[in-house]
Amino acid sequence: MNRSNSSSVQYGVPQTGKQALRREPAGRRCAFTACETVLSTYNTSPTCWVHTTATPRHPLAPSTNPIR
Repeated sequence: MNRSNSSSVQYGVPQTGKQALRREPAGRRCAFTACETVLSTYNTSPTCWVHTTATPRHPLAPSTNPIR
């Protein structure tokens, strides 16, 4: 039984199977040559933050992930 509060924090037993969110496998390393950074299971990128190309965005452009 999962319940959530007003800030979308879920409580209860983690979901498994088809109900669980898809995550990357544990233990992946950055694809950049000679980088030994272990990537998070939540990081869908093949590279770490240091080796990911920046995406240019106008300073006044709306955020893609607004803070509520």
